[in-house]
Amino acid sequence: MQVTRANSNAQFLLDGNAYFARLHQSLDGVIAAGAGANRFVRMAFWQIAPDAFLPGYGGGAGALLVDKLEAIARLSIRVEIIAWAGAQVLNNFVPEMKSGWQTRAWVQEVNRRNNALGGYRPIEIYMESYGRRTFGMSTHQKIVVLSTGPLKEAYVGGMNMAHKYLSSDIHDPENWWHDAAVRVTGQIVDDIEGEWVRRWNKQTTLPAPAATIGVAAPDPANLTITMMTTNSEAIPAERDIRAGLQARIGAAANYVYLENYALTDPSIVEDLAAFKQGGGTVIPVVNHPANKTMDGFEGFSYLMYYTYVELALADLNAFDAADSWRGRAGPLTNYPAANVVGAHVDKAGYNPANMATLNPATAYRVTFNTAAGVPTQIGLRYIWDIAANNDVMFAPKTYRHNEPTKWTYPHSKLAIIDDQYVMVGTSNWTYRSMQYDGEITLEIDDAAFAQGVRAQLFTHWHMPTAAAAGGAAGVGAAWLLDATANQVAWAGGNFALSETRLVPCAFDDFMHPISIEAWKNSLSSASLASIGSSFF
Repeated sequence: MQVTRANSNAQFLLDGNAYFARLHQSLDGVIAAGAGANRFVRMAFWQIAPDAFLPGYGGGAGALLVDKLEAIARLSIRVEIIAWAGAQVLNNFVPEMKSGWQTRAWVQEVNRRNNALGGYRPIEIYMESYGRRTFGMSTHQKIVVLSTGPLKEAYVGGMNMAHKYLSSDIHDPENWWHDAAVRVTGQIVDDIEGEWVRRWNKQTTLPAPAATIGVAAPDPANLTITMMTTNSEAIPAERDIRAGLQARIGAAANYVYLENYALTDPSIVEDLAAFKQGGGTVIPVVNHPANKTMDGFEGFSYLMYYTYVELALADLNAFDAADSWRGRAGPLTNYPAANVVGAHVDKAGYNPANMATLNPATAYRVTFNTAAGVPTQIGLRYIWDIAANNDVMFAPKTYRHNEPTKWTYPHSKLAIIDDQYVMVGTSNWTYRSMQYDGEITLEIDDAAFAQGVRAQLFTHWHMPTAAAAGGAAGVGAAWLLDATANQVAWAGGNFALSETRLVPCAFDDFMHPISIEAWKNSLSSASLASIGSSFF
């Protein structure tokens, strides 16, 4: 689904503390409004846990989300929750999957406890199945829609409703999740609520279908916001988030900036490489492959090897390749850019319309003509070094005394294009997320908003030159200056304690598909599951 509305507004919320504190304020607004028409709280989350905490705001105290929801229900105000039921095989041992069922148990208990209380409206929870509850798919949206009656608003972003997503703007060892969200008002809110209603009405035991409640008033800010979804259950399937991002990349003039823990969707990577080859600046911020904060990241490190190679080819200096599987133990041939004409990654076997059945790091090939016109193909797995004329990918590093390789983890699902468009939502820039999972992303089309987000975000990452760049055309050169300075500072031990900065990633940072490391990890069932989940 894709729908565009004017008469809307957006507030950018950077990291968990800002998101949860602002949500706390909105929930208090519902409580202050009291019982009455068109009051409600509707939530839908991949993970929703009873330990979710809302920091205080304006000098006030914080509170547990569940306590606020109970207080709202005691006012006879509608509280309705959608939680992902999870794949059956995971529910027994994965904490994130258990927490939804724990919240369901809390709902049952709080309803029992308040049953005799006059005016109490029981909280409702729907444990939603998705994609026949198979291992490879999830309903991954994170939505809050609420109304005080006069004011209807919505939240969409990367944060799940759990305590661990709290994070201040200083990513210390207790605040290592980096994330983003938007709070929106105006006409787009009705469409977001409509997506929530669609999911709620999948239940077969509902006494009556749900509907949107009230009408969101036009916001005088008059921003244009587009809601896009991915939904493989729809007929036809919805893949509008990928299509929307591809359209913006294809029309970009100066730069495309993306954040997520991974960038592996083959169609998006191909478009970014074409934009880069045409002279545009591509700035992907991903989780550093050496970051030990997240267990099981090996699959994405393995797959982003392919991404790194394709983006490096778009601005190639040279690469070294072996003539067989022997790798570095065998002879290497150097291929300078002058002898690699029209180099691109041949994605043999990839069809974005069907389930992938290949391993891209080993199935894809680099195809080019030599300067003498000889057609040549080299498997991606046979490349053992590659150098581009500029940095290819970037990742955060955080200085810590006792945990030198546990750094900030970018969980945000965000893109900025040309100081005009900002995309914020729940969709990772991965094949699985673009193709199969249930996702929602909002695109805000406004130059002032985009420039404000860019300045806030780049300042947060200690990219001062890029944050203050005058116009979209200056962002690329300013970014490279800052990234180079950060790399020098890291190498020289000049980061302050708990300071996080972005540094360029190197080819050797990623897991090579026929390296000893890859072979060792292939024997691990956890790593195999990670690789399968990250691509499929």
